[in-house]
Amino acid sequence: MSARRPALPLPAVPLLAAVGAGLLLAGVVAGAVRGMTTAPDTLDHVRHTLVLALAAGLIVARAVRVSRDRRMWIAMAAGAVLYGGGLAFWGWSYHESLDTPADLMFFGGDLLFWAGLLIYLRRRVGDALPTFWLDAVGVAVYLGSILTAVLLTDVRDHSGISRFTAAANLIYPAADAALASIPFVVASFSGRRMRGEDILLGATFAVAVVTDTVYVLSLAGHAPAAGVWFDTGWELQLLLLGVAAWSRPGAAGTLRMGGWWESVPTMLLLGVGAGILTVGEFTDLDPVAVGLALLSLAGGVVRSMLMLRDVRRVVVQRREALTDDLTGLPNRRALFRALDILTRDGGRSGERADLLVIDLDGFRELNETLGHEAGDVLLRTAADRLKPVVGDDLLVRLGADEFAAVLRPPADTAQIARDIREAVAIPIELDDVTVAIEASVGVASFPDDANDAGELARRADVATSDAKRRRVGIVRYHADRDEHSRDRLELADDLRRALAARDCGGLWAAFQPQVELATDRIIGAETLIRWHHPQRGPVSPAELLPVAERSGQMAALTDWILDRALSECAGLANQGFELRVGVNVSAVTLVDIGLPERIDTALRRHGVPPARLVVEVTEDAVMNDQRRCLDVLERIAQLGVEISVDDFGTGQSSLAQLRHLPADELKIDRSFVKGMADDPLDHEVVRLVVSMGRSMGLRVVAEGIETAQEREVLVALGCDVAQGFGLGRPMPAIELAALLEQRDAERSRREAA
Repeated sequence: MSARRPALPLPAVPLLAAVGAGLLLAGVVAGAVRGMTTAPDTLDHVRHTLVLALAAGLIVARAVRVSRDRRMWIAMAAGAVLYGGGLAFWGWSYHESLDTPADLMFFGGDLLFWAGLLIYLRRRVGDALPTFWLDAVGVAVYLGSILTAVLLTDVRDHSGISRFTAAANLIYPAADAALASIPFVVASFSGRRMRGEDILLGATFAVAVVTDTVYVLSLAGHAPAAGVWFDTGWELQLLLLGVAAWSRPGAAGTLRMGGWWESVPTMLLLGVGAGILTVGEFTDLDPVAVGLALLSLAGGVVRSMLMLRDVRRVVVQRREALTDDLTGLPNRRALFRALDILTRDGGRSGERADLLVIDLDGFRELNETLGHEAGDVLLRTAADRLKPVVGDDLLVRLGADEFAAVLRPPADTAQIARDIREAVAIPIELDDVTVAIEASVGVASFPDDANDAGELARRADVATSDAKRRRVGIVRYHADRDEHSRDRLELADDLRRALAARDCGGLWAAFQPQVELATDRIIGAETLIRWHHPQRGPVSPAELLPVAERSGQMAALTDWILDRALSECAGLANQGFELRVGVNVSAVTLVDIGLPERIDTALRRHGVPPARLVVEVTEDAVMNDQRRCLDVLERIAQLGVEISVDDFGTGQSSLAQLRHLPADELKIDRSFVKGMADDPLDHEVVRLVVSMGRSMGLRVVAEGIETAQEREVLVALGCDVAQGFGLGRPMPAIELAALLEQRDAERSRREAA
């Protein structure tokens, strides 16, 4: 359902606006013929009232019938009704020297216009609303203080009206100027092009500024009392507001921060207030002008305090944004800011530097054994030891167990890298246990190895991974050991395109049947990702999944395969085949707190009961960040989705840790199943896992079944379910459906016989 529906038949809005404009133009022509200073007659009053009623009606219709920005336009509509009613009442009962109740209606209408533009501001500037609002009020105050200081006495002497009425008439053009400035200032600061609504809102109050200013000058005797001109000016104001109500709104913008213009409102508030009070020392100013001047000074002081608060907040936030909370070192953001500065001219200036990426080997195992508090102590200790080694050069903590240093000449990079390893290797006592770890250091040079920040960091990281893999401690980047880097980037880009493409760019889901051993029925299938690249041909999961993980696309890939699995599950159910489908979730995706919600959304979208979905996780994936993973798995289990522990027996979890998993299924790794027929040890492992699973009430699935002998052994051991090439290879959903139909037909023939 659309957020906006027309309040009237489509031609009605421009038609009513055209009628109003025609009546307005008729007033201008009639006034020009008779003389614009001529007092309006009864026909003028009728025409004036009709235009005001049409304009107010357009705004009220917009507020009633359109949901978008309704609160803003309700305030504007109420203001238009009150303001237009005041103008009509004042027109019929006007007498220059008398106070009129219409002034209260004008005042109320202006307050409602301010309320409407307050909502307008909130939508466009968000958290900067208080500052913009104070600036708008400040414009009204310091312009009002100037006008009252200059014209208040003349207005009272010439018109004979009370101080309150005179001051109110002087404040109207000041308030109009403030309202007119809001759309233009917001557009300027947000950098967005103004659209119809913004332009017409600004024009509405710009017309009011001109009309009210000329009217005030006529009250002071400095301009002729052009009655018809005033009426048409106020009519045009409301008519523009009516057209603005039905115009295209502007988009919210991002504010530009910083610049000399931010201090202008404060200087004006302080300058005008101080200036008027200074003039008051030499002339006799009306108390209203003095009061507004004092209010202007107070506004300047308040705005100065807000500016100081904002500056202080920005400074603190910037410092926090560039600092690692645990070690107090600069963080990854600070590193890339420094690298951007270093590499901005691409090395043309002759500046050189080495980037060292330092990885603490064995930190993860220590963290899991002794706990996070001990790990934090180790990281702080490592940071303290690295500081004197790196000296005045930049040392940062990248995150987790990684640090980095930027060394500039004349630093001896090779020696400092060796000193880093020696400093980290000094034993430390944690929880009455003496531990020692080592560091792997990768080095990339600017501009020799890379001439931009991102590539320099990537190549240093490649060198660190090389050092860890080769166990040599320190490695400088060499292009010959990074020969596939561009290929990986291109493959990651191709994957991104495939996930977004309608034809899936060659991605498809394969389903491997899972057979219940006691009944020989297919009761489920594991969903496996496959990719037939348009140019490269088949891309194996062993190549695809690391690329997805390194390029940050694992969550998107998981969502894709989840969607395909549930779509095919629903399709098979429609054909009468109720199967469970398993979907693998990697360690990266398992710590995503938004995963349970996305699973729930996918289940609802395809109408699949939660019990038909099995989320498969490995032991090691859970152990990487046990607390967060368990929280995510608990939330998934609460949906009614089953949890399977994949590749059981190959990871690092203990039985005590397994008890805390909300598991429904254990999958015995294929490496044990493959050897159990010949290797007594593998046979015993499988027997123990089956026995343990049964005692814990878990379904046990054996992977990698290839022979009838393996199946017989599993049946004898009491295993529940099996899958493998011997039972069915991974296949498209259409082939799985055909296989299910074939097995059903064979079962029916056997039962009939």
